Amino acid sequence: MPAVYLIEAARCRACASRTAATVREVQMSTFVKTLFVLNLLFAASYLVTRLHAQRPPELDATGAAYMRVNINPTDIPPMVNINPYETVPKVEITRLPEIHVLASGCQSRQNFETGIGRSISGPLMITYLHLPQQTVVTLAAETDSHSMNLGAAGQITTAIYLQSNQRLDFDSEIMYSGCRPN
Repeated sequence: MPAVYLIEAARCRACASRTAATVREVQMSTFVKTLFVLNLLFAASYLVTRLHAQRPPELDATGAAYMRVNINPTDIPPMVNINPYETVPKVEITRLPEIHVLASGCQSRQNFETGIGRSISGPLMITYLHLPQQTVVTLAAETDSHSMNLGAAGQITTAIYLQSNQRLDFDSEIMYSGCRPN
């Protein structure tokens, strides 16, 4: 009997090894099939994205890109009431008192002054200022002061009149000329 058991056992082992080989072949073919299907899906998605990619914008007659947008899909143009309360707008402009002073040259040569500095004190009628590219000027009086930015393009068209208690201060060196009163 032991010989029968040995033959039976050997036959079962051979059968089992054949079954395992078959299972490996089935698993391998399933793996290859799955890999093939995934490859097909990847290729299909690549083709779909290439076919439906975003197109470049349209160009007008000058070659500038624009995008067509229809904000009013009807044939009726939009009506906008820019004055819904039927009121007349009121515009107010602050009126300063008009000063009628004629810009004239100096009465005598001794009153004409030209200088370079950071400050100009009055009384003086300034007729020329040479400014750097960008400078801050401060008009200082007895009680208060006002500052503003001036550039080289801001030339004096008539004159600046400084009273005796006023002073122009600059943040850089400037060249000026003008006339002191008698």
